[in-house]
Amino acid sequence: MKYWILTTEYPPAHGGGISTYCFFSAQMLAAKGYAVSVFVNDDSKADLEITGSPGIRVIRFNSNRDQLEQSLGYTARLSYAFAGVIRKLIEEEGKPDCIESQDYLGIAYYITQFKHAGYSFLAGVPIVLTLHSPAFVYLAYNRVPVYRFPDFWTCEMEKQTIAAADALISPTDYMLDEIKKHMALPAIPTATISNPFKPPYAAHAGFVRNKIVYYGKLSPQKGSFELLEYFKKLWDTGFTHALHIIGGTGIVFHPEMKTMGQLVKEWYGSYITRNLLQLHGKIDPIAIENELQDAHLVIVPSIVDNMPYVVMEAMALGKIVLASVQGGQSEMLEEGVSGFLFDHRQPDSFASQLTKILSLINEDVQRIGAAACQRAKQLYSFDNVFMQKNNFLTAIQINKTGSNHFPFLQQEKTPQCVELAATPLLLSVVIPFYNMGEYIDECVLSIKNATYKNIELLIINDGSTDAASIKKLEQLTTRENITVVHRENRGLADTRNYGAAMARGEFLAFLDADDKVAPDYYEKAIAALVKNDNVFFVGAWTQYFENSKVVWPTFTPQPPYVLAHNPVNSSGLVYKRAAFLSGGLNDKKVGYGLEDYDSVIQMMSKGFNGIVLPEKLFYYRVRSGSMFRNITREKLLYANRYIAEKHQTYYAAFAVPLMNLLNANGPGYLYDNPTFEVHIHVTNKPGNIYFARLKAMVKKNETLKRLALQVLKIKLNR
Repeated sequence: MKYWILTTEYPPAHGGGISTYCFFSAQMLAAKGYAVSVFVNDDSKADLEITGSPGIRVIRFNSNRDQLEQSLGYTARLSYAFAGVIRKLIEEEGKPDCIESQDYLGIAYYITQFKHAGYSFLAGVPIVLTLHSPAFVYLAYNRVPVYRFPDFWTCEMEKQTIAAADALISPTDYMLDEIKKHMALPAIPTATISNPFKPPYAAHAGFVRNKIVYYGKLSPQKGSFELLEYFKKLWDTGFTHALHIIGGTGIVFHPEMKTMGQLVKEWYGSYITRNLLQLHGKIDPIAIENELQDAHLVIVPSIVDNMPYVVMEAMALGKIVLASVQGGQSEMLEEGVSGFLFDHRQPDSFASQLTKILSLINEDVQRIGAAACQRAKQLYSFDNVFMQKNNFLTAIQINKTGSNHFPFLQQEKTPQCVELAATPLLLSVVIPFYNMGEYIDECVLSIKNATYKNIELLIINDGSTDAASIKKLEQLTTRENITVVHRENRGLADTRNYGAAMARGEFLAFLDADDKVAPDYYEKAIAALVKNDNVFFVGAWTQYFENSKVVWPTFTPQPPYVLAHNPVNSSGLVYKRAAFLSGGLNDKKVGYGLEDYDSVIQMMSKGFNGIVLPEKLFYYRVRSGSMFRNITREKLLYANRYIAEKHQTYYAAFAVPLMNLLNANGPGYLYDNPTFEVHIHVTNKPGNIYFARLKAMVKKNETLKRLALQVLKIKLNR
């Protein structure tokens, strides 16, 4: 089998749990005849480098190979780079039989987006997600503000990737249960299969009595605070044995904005002085055997964990492990036979179990250690894990047809469409037109160059007054498949609705007269609409041009983010026309160019979800006098208030996450990209009696009022 593994961690540069898993998995699969390719980001490479050993090759690539550092934050850019490298190698070498990716950081987000949008390079390739350490689970336990950008979007990418995978593998049942607290697991093949492990050392029967070791980084999720409090209580009541902590101390504890090492030294400095608490710092993974071989017991006190390799490593060394039940480690040990368990919900259970272990005679310590070693060999051996994994992979290979249902995280309701007589597969492109004769030829040419040819073009002249523009329309009426309709000025919203009702196609697209589309936009958008029965509109990334060269990487809209800020270029969407007429008609009361944003909210509130094609397929002209340039904060505040009040039932359904999102990042009109960090500066100024008098005087003088408003407008638009 041609098997590709995607990871952010791989030896020798990394030594964590994900890295260890990928190393042993690659070794295991290659030993059983798989052709394994490991894809890992490595910013020391200029672009892409392929190296290999028998059966295993490693593809290392730069995370910014697409030059998107100005358009996407790191984790989103990394995911996009993975997709680009996968696409490149498939085009050069052909498709793999299976792609496996970690869940952490959502690195398979764009791969799954491309696949579900119907891109052919991934058709028929199963994407298996292995659950390791999703940030949306662990960040909350570490008290990180999970609604703050970019962490919020990283968590959303992880959830979306889980929902969009073809199959899930979890090392433990515990992790599946943890994820269920945050999202519904998709109805796809799911298996609990242990991580493989092949210890590079033999068991050590010897030990130093009462040598107690905690091996792992200091972090809240690892139970560091609880462990230290347990020992503080013991030490304060006469316990004389030291706790040896081996591992990194640099994790930041966000509520205090200090590292864990700083906090431990502040809070437990007296115990460090008395050598009861010994911090040994981070070690190289190859030093594990030497550091643990004389331990009496190894403690794993996590408050949340999946399948920590430290447990396997300690068991393989023949060491007794005392672990919490708050994690997958509870599935690794047999109480009193191959290890011991305690429960954080019963704090006295830790001291009780610790006392029991330390009181064991040497023979019992060695017997339990030997049982642990034997259990590790049985559960995590290559033969045992491969048999389970190969059977699972073989089963999912049987059905490669894929899904015709896009895996949205929020699928609120089944929408109802109006009955509509339409020409099948015809795309009606509606261009609202008002004095845009200077640009219309370029706009029309982009449609004529489209690879999708079944198009009717409707230009709705909304009462143009410019003679040159009217003459240009007269010239266009002679062209094939172009219909020009003249009507009195009604505004953009009404013009769009009029064109949609007049159109004949099954599909509908709006295009402003000064914008353009890429040749393959409509073909790809309609392919996605045809493929997915629950996708009703499609957008794309937007390239600004003329007075701006910025790329806007738009995002598949889902609450709560869509309720804070419009994540799509809603002026350039492609619709199932019946869906637009049923739920997307523009409301002219919104005004200020946000009618299309309101349309998106309205459609989604009725169950008409849409997606974004993650490519630059739409070109938005930024002109000096355009609506884009003239939008003000006051206009945005009005329009956003109107939209929220109009759809208050929909907003209320997501009130808690929306409130958290706004509290963490500020008002939605301040940002348009959740993959970057947002910096908010708020200043409260007390009232000034002299300023109040001046303000009252200005209000009474029309000349001063006009001047003051001009100054205020400049200030608000800075």
